[in-house]
Amino acid sequence: MNANEQIRRRLLAGLAADRTPGFSFTGHFLDTTWPWVGSDRAKVTIPPGPWSTDRDGRLELTALLMTVDIALSTATRLFIIPGERLATTNLHARFTGAPLEGQPVFEGIYEGESKGDAVGQLLSRAVVTSGETALCHASATFVRLPPPPGGRVLTPLPWQQPDFKPATPLDTAELDARECEVLAACDAAIAASEASADSFLRHFWNIRPVPVEGGGAHSRMLTGAHTANRVGHVQGGLLMGLAAETAMAAVPRHSVLSNITAWFLSPGKAAALECTSTPIHTGRSFAVVKTEILGEGGVRVLEAVTAHATAA
Repeated sequence: MNANEQIRRRLLAGLAADRTPGFSFTGHFLDTTWPWVGSDRAKVTIPPGPWSTDRDGRLELTALLMTVDIALSTATRLFIIPGERLATTNLHARFTGAPLEGQPVFEGIYEGESKGDAVGQLLSRAVVTSGETALCHASATFVRLPPPPGGRVLTPLPWQQPDFKPATPLDTAELDARECEVLAACDAAIAASEASADSFLRHFWNIRPVPVEGGGAHSRMLTGAHTANRVGHVQGGLLMGLAAETAMAAVPRHSVLSNITAWFLSPGKAAALECTSTPIHTGRSFAVVKTEILGEGGVRVLEAVTAHATAA
């Protein structure tokens, strides 16, 4: 089975799993699994494959950030009512500089609830490792939200199902209209990646920044079921990946991403999200970039600040 056939099979398996309420297609597509869940922490993994890696076989940054968000939220969900809705309000990720190679393991650890504020923010941290090598350290805050309108079921998640088994890929003849749209986006991304230097995933998730005249970079993400979380908004880690990749394109001379801090200000709702990155410092060794993502009507969805370093 060649790489394109593997991608298509993984997508059809993700669509099959998405028919069971609880998790999101984006997570199912990456083949997210929970090999261990404890009392206050959990481990999450995604297998490397042509659907999640770049041309050199390394895990795509956006796939890593998306799974970081899942690991952080999984640890937090151990302390809330099953099916209760969570929203990420802030996420910080710090990279060690080690290449994103091998089989990554994401361990999320719950750290408690904030004190003295009306909302009661839930805190967690995570570390991403490959073998004995740490790739990334992260922390996040979450808040509880009312259930989504329309009665969408948010539980059980795969790790809450003792008899959970990987889904058998659907046959293309079984697909409904929504699933056909996702498959069409997949096929278009496969064709586009074959004709360019970018990976499949960057085309599939529309993360292809371009330089802005006068400095900086811009990306336009076309959204749909293939980018959505459980309630239909763009998944939070995917938003972070969009911000991080656009910021990196804004300072190409500083090619090493040191860290990213993002604030989630409103749901990622729009037919297309506009992401703009502007350098606010470019020195000989380090750069700092401010990024914003706008949704419908120019509503600010995310603000991020990233730090970058020149390669050795």
